[in-house]
Amino acid sequence: MKLQMLGEYITQIPGIDGEIKIKPQDFYVEEIIDLSKFNKNGSNLIIKVKKINWDTLNFARVLSKILRISQKRIEYAGTKDKRSLSIQYFTIRNIKDDELERLKSIKLKDVEIEIIGRSSKSIKLGELIGNKFKIKLSNASNLDAIDAIYNTLLKKGIPNYFGLQRFGFRLITHEVGKLILKKEYSEAFWTYVAKPSENENPELRKIREEVWDSRDPKLGLREFPKELRYERFLLQKLREGYDEAKALLLLPKNLKMLFIHAYQSYIFNKLLSLRIKEFKNLKIVEKSDFVDFITFKNSYPTLADNPTEITSINMRRVKFLINQKLAYLALPLPGYEVQGSGWSFDKLKDMLENDGISFSNFKHEYSEFSSKGSYRVADMPLWDFKYEVVDNNSVIFSFFIPKGCYATVLLREFTKKDFF
Repeated sequence: MKLQMLGEYITQIPGIDGEIKIKPQDFYVEEIIDLSKFNKNGSNLIIKVKKINWDTLNFARVLSKILRISQKRIEYAGTKDKRSLSIQYFTIRNIKDDELERLKSIKLKDVEIEIIGRSSKSIKLGELIGNKFKIKLSNASNLDAIDAIYNTLLKKGIPNYFGLQRFGFRLITHEVGKLILKKEYSEAFWTYVAKPSENENPELRKIREEVWDSRDPKLGLREFPKELRYERFLLQKLREGYDEAKALLLLPKNLKMLFIHAYQSYIFNKLLSLRIKEFKNLKIVEKSDFVDFITFKNSYPTLADNPTEITSINMRRVKFLINQKLAYLALPLPGYEVQGSGWSFDKLKDMLENDGISFSNFKHEYSEFSSKGSYRVADMPLWDFKYEVVDNNSVIFSFFIPKGCYATVLLREFTKKDFF
């Protein structure tokens, strides 16, 4: 199941196995953000937060309670997983003096808050350059393979799959998105609420199986644990007389968008896997392919987000830039505005048709389920890669990758296994 969510490896060298996140401190991630974009004055407070074993959403929720403010006033550039040591930036919109005093006196376990300054603008999702990682891989073997795998990645490229995190722990969010796009709202509703998954503990899986088979909201409300907050919310709305479509529309905006994004990600991963299978190399490009370019911010390389089609006129220049690590193959994420031709577009169209979906489905009757689509780099840019063998069977990897790239996907090529 997990392998289907990602796809082909680009290196055929046996992996080194290993485990990550045995301790949260084994997975260090630091956001790199362009603070020069934020001026020194304004009503928004910028804070830098170092936290251990806190995911971004839970931290924002707890912080809002302590400050006695709406969670909507707390914004950030990206989400970080719980089991990590993470450093990231937040803004608190329109902060008042009493709220600032409460912030200064906060004492939370494994949290350090540094006040950076004020700004007239707040941090928005995606407004980061990239992330620095330092990850300890424990219980590894075959460590002599690291150099050979790395050298192959340099020549052939690094598959820039969306990580398993994109699909939720049950790996079903893409299915919900597909069903919503097809306007099969009842099936989408019950897939999200009750479809069983092998990834859950047996007790909870059994409860889901019962609710999945019965489609009984009373049973779900009685048996589901309180932590299944959104599932219980949806079932309650069904009890109140809402139909499945109207109930789904009452979910938070970011969750509704996640369903469609997960389906786009699933299709992208399938397309990337097929590209590797057919071309064997992500540095090989042809006419009608797209590439994105590297730009530099605060001395850090990042993607320009300016996908460009390869033509007979620019082909030679693009190939030169690929060799210089300044241009990278990009593949389409489906949406109602995505256009193109050639290998990528033809394969994408076939994949959607196999699912009973066309590009026009992404122009949904409910705007929160719509997406224009875009292009995403298929070959992950990687800088400052280093590794150190410690304790005989552990390795510490350190590197920088642009926003939107998954460290676990990079490690996958070295370990030949998937990580959440």
